[in-house]
Amino acid sequence: MFLIAVPLSDKDFEENLRLCREKGADLVELRVDLFEKKDPSFVLKCVNKAQALGLKTILTVRSEKEGGSRVENRLEIFRKASPYSDYTDIELSSQDIISTVRDIVKFSGKKLIISYHNFQLTPSDWILREVFREARRWGADIVKVSVKANSYEDTARLLCLGKEEEGQKILIAMGEYGKVSRIAGFVFGSIISYAFLKESTAPGQFSLEELVKLRDMFVK
Repeated sequence: MFLIAVPLSDKDFEENLRLCREKGADLVELRVDLFEKKDPSFVLKCVNKAQALGLKTILTVRSEKEGGSRVENRLEIFRKASPYSDYTDIELSSQDIISTVRDIVKFSGKKLIISYHNFQLTPSDWILREVFREARRWGADIVKVSVKANSYEDTARLLCLGKEEEGQKILIAMGEYGKVSRIAGFVFGSIISYAFLKESTAPGQFSLEELVKLRDMFVK
């Protein structure tokens, strides 16, 4: 499985949904922390609009500790929209709400992504293994590890270590050294890669058009 997701804010939302569908995306990640309007009912409407076009959804309200912005009503948003989103992403570091979000997602029969981000470096192997272990312990269906690669060795290390981990995973090495992970990750078991529609939301991302073309070339 190799799915392509596009992170979206609520700016030009319906137009961008249409473009994602037309250009070959499989999922949209609703980055609610980047929304202008963060009312839970509005977020749910965005989930429904995406699904009505045949796009699966990842509900993400990224914490400010891991590259997002402060959202006062995070848990309210998860309570309202997670039961309807195909996937919900919660950070491993969000210990105060992770168990509640897990229970909401599991009760609704949806998929839980537990994520870890490091924008400075790729931690040592024992730390990465601990991330996987802790995320599984909290009930992750999918473990997402997104780290900054400061060398090609960092990228290789993440992918090789990730391949050894059981279960579904998302492996991303950010930055120019890690760019190859966004297309080659599927060889190592990574199931989702993120692309941008108009503006990149993370270092080393491909545009949606580029990533779809590369997938068509390399993924059988």
